[in-house]
Amino acid sequence: MQPNVILSNERLATATFKFSDAEIVYDPYPVSQSGQQLDLTQGKCRLNPERLLLNFDLIPPILREHVKAWVAFACKKYANVTVLNQFNLLKTFVLTGNLNSEVDIRVQIDEQTRDYMESDNPCVGKSVLRTIYGWYVEEGFPFFDEDFFDFYLDTLRFGSDEGKGKDVIMEMANRGPLTTREQRLFREAMSEIDPEELSIIELQGMVALKLGQVLGARDIQVIKLKFADLGINDDKTPYINLPRAKQRGHRNNNQRKKRVITKALFELIESLRSRYSTQLNRPVEAAHFILCNMTTKRGGMPVNLRLRPPTFFLRRRAIQVRLALDFTVTNRRLRKTFCTQLIAKGTPLKVVAELMDHTDLQQLEVYYRHTHHVAKKLDEVLNSAASDVLDAFQGKMISPEKVSQSGQQIFAPTKDQLLHQIGSCGSKTPCRLNPPLSCYGCKSLEAFDDADHKAVVEHFVEETKQTFGEGHAIEILKHEDFLAATQFLRMLERGEI
Repeated sequence: MQPNVILSNERLATATFKFSDAEIVYDPYPVSQSGQQLDLTQGKCRLNPERLLLNFDLIPPILREHVKAWVAFACKKYANVTVLNQFNLLKTFVLTGNLNSEVDIRVQIDEQTRDYMESDNPCVGKSVLRTIYGWYVEEGFPFFDEDFFDFYLDTLRFGSDEGKGKDVIMEMANRGPLTTREQRLFREAMSEIDPEELSIIELQGMVALKLGQVLGARDIQVIKLKFADLGINDDKTPYINLPRAKQRGHRNNNQRKKRVITKALFELIESLRSRYSTQLNRPVEAAHFILCNMTTKRGGMPVNLRLRPPTFFLRRRAIQVRLALDFTVTNRRLRKTFCTQLIAKGTPLKVVAELMDHTDLQQLEVYYRHTHHVAKKLDEVLNSAASDVLDAFQGKMISPEKVSQSGQQIFAPTKDQLLHQIGSCGSKTPCRLNPPLSCYGCKSLEAFDDADHKAVVEHFVEETKQTFGEGHAIEILKHEDFLAATQFLRMLERGEI
């Protein structure tokens, strides 16, 4: 049963139905949040720049104008990916059998809505469906029952999806912030890769992960970046204009925030630009996407088209294979790690919100609760996540008279604030470490067997806790220098050295 659709001179679409006096009126040419003017008079519509397809022919004819009206409303308020997800939810409705009255249609819609609400579906989907149903009721659209919404849908309480937010406050494999061990292995694996040996697709994946590591950027923020966003300040520090994301309204989502980046990240992006230029045999324009599509012909040529989420996943997966890690690294995990570290260092909430591109401070509270959970004793942390830092003490235990290099004594303070000689350096080259704490992880250390090494390390730990607070010091105490020193003490107490 097809509705009767009329397009007026005012560019409004009006749909009327055989079994109902109510009608649907909507703008068939809305402007989406990305600034694209849609044409909803056609059977299909593609949302740009993501090129997401809305195929209205998949919607039952009796509900097709309902869905188009919702798209006309939602595209101005939500991101294109969100609109597609809402469309996919609505296309699950199927109307069958004899539809001889408005009641027949309404009953089928309500039954399928109730089945969805009472099935084991995600809470987010249930909330979205209730919102759409409520909007249809509010607009007076046919076939949607006000009583069904008021006395059933509006009384439901969904809570949140299982595990949602828990990956921040407890360790969940491959979901939450990177653990101490994972952070170290990830840094080491990334540093061992030569970008010149990577394919363009692998290099794109590496750039994506570095942006997540340095800036805590979301997937969509990385995807939106162009070479025009890259620059150098007057003081020679590189920066990038990071697009905002998940902001309501077209104007807000087109804003960018200037963020300082590392020189290494700047050079990595420039190397990607150089690879594009070599492939194209011409300079790459500023408007070119940093992460772009590649053709399947002629050996893979860069095409200035924005990546879609599935393609972005393949880029990240390509570099993941090269990293050869036994855990998953995603921009989402790197973003959580970035935020957790900011808060663990005592960064004010407003500053964290600014860096994380959050307008709602309440969303960050879970990370602050996380700080309380990780404020454990140092030995508990060392015995679990960081126990593999050192398998054995690499230096030597000697008596003071057996030093190999004279005049290279190492001194350290204890709680009495006096300097004590803890050993000597056996290296003949200039030191690049941060003595005395970092000496415990150095193979050149000649530790004196009569020194109170335990008092020295305990003093450094207590000093750190007093300076940064019990909760925020935990991230600093995970540093390899502290880990190596504590490992040294454990081996000393067990008589292994």
